Amino acid sequence: MAGFTPLILEHSTVAGRLVQLPRHSDVSNFFYQKSLFEDEANRTAFEAEYGYPLAPPETWDQVTDMAMFFADPPNFYGFQFVGKDEAITGRFYEMLVANGGAMFDEEWNPTFNSASGVEALSFFVDLYEAGAVPAGVPNYLWDDTGLGFGSGTVAMDLDWAGWSAYFNDPANSTVAGNVGIIRAPMGSGGLRTGWSGSHTFSITEGCDNKEAAASFVSFLTDTDRQMIEARTGLLPTRPDVWEAAASEFEAAGNTFMVEVFQTFEASMAEDAFTPPLIPEWIEVSNVLWPELQAAMVGDKTAQEALDDAAEAAAEIMSDAGYN
Repeated sequence: MAGFTPLILEHSTVAGRLVQLPRHSDVSNFFYQKSLFEDEANRTAFEAEYGYPLAPPETWDQVTDMAMFFADPPNFYGFQFVGKDEAITGRFYEMLVANGGAMFDEEWNPTFNSASGVEALSFFVDLYEAGAVPAGVPNYLWDDTGLGFGSGTVAMDLDWAGWSAYFNDPANSTVAGNVGIIRAPMGSGGLRTGWSGSHTFSITEGCDNKEAAASFVSFLTDTDRQMIEARTGLLPTRPDVWEAAASEFEAAGNTFMVEVFQTFEASMAEDAFTPPLIPEWIEVSNVLWPELQAAMVGDKTAQEALDDAAEAAAEIMSDAGYN
C-alpha cells in the first residue's frame, strides 16, 4: 500500500476497510482555447464589458461571464456540461461543495436544497437559458463534451484527464496546439470543484482463491502496468508513475502533457473528493438529476426542483434506516 497515493487509497476505503485497489484515478480540470484569451480584441472588449481582465478563470462566476462573452450560438459556445444521469448529479454536487454546501448533514438529512445548492444549480440554468451552452446539453454525457471541445466549437471545458491527449492530437482534434489547462475554478465557498474517483479492481466476498486474486490485482495495478496507461494520459495512482511519466513526456518534448500531469497531480493531491460513500448514492442521484434537468429547461425554479429532490431523497434515506 505504501506505493499508492494516500488520498486515493483513502477514497477507496469505506468504514475503515479498503474495498478496491485503484488502477487509475481521475478528477476534472479546466481546458480552454488559448487563442481566445490571447486575442487583443477579445481582451479589450471583455474588460470593457465586465470590468476585469480576460484571463483563464479562477472562479466559476468568471466562467459564467466568459461563457456569455464567447458564445455565438448556434455556431460557437462559451461552455458546455453533461446534463443527465449521475453525470449531472456529480457536476452539481461538486459545485455545491465548492460553494460551501453539502449533500447531507451529519444525520444524513438532505441539505442540497440550501442557498449553496440553489447557487450551484443556477450556474447551469443561467448558461442554458442564455444559449451560452449547446441546446443539447440536457442529453449530454462524457463523450459529448469531450468530442464537443475537440470539435473547436466550445471555448472552455471542464473534463477528465483521459481526454487530454485526444484534445492535443491533430488527427482527432481541431484545437490541437491551442489547448490551455488550469486547475478547476473555485466556487463561492473558496473551494475548487473536484469530484473524483478511481477505476479499480476489487475481490468479491465469494472468491474461491483470494490470495491468487490479490496477486492478480496487485499485478494489474503495479508500476509497469500503470506506466502503459499513464503514457496515454490516464492518471496513475502511484507517485513513482507520476514522476516517471512526466519525465518521459519532458524528454520527448511534449510540454503539453507535462503541463497536464503537473496540473492534475496538484488537483488529485489537493482538490479531489468523492461523493458520499454510501450504497444509496445512485438511488439519491436518480431522484435528483431529473429535477436538475427540470430547472435547466425552465419547468421549475432552482429552489422548487431542489426542494422536490430533497423530499424524495429524505424518503430514500429514511427507508434505508439513516434517520
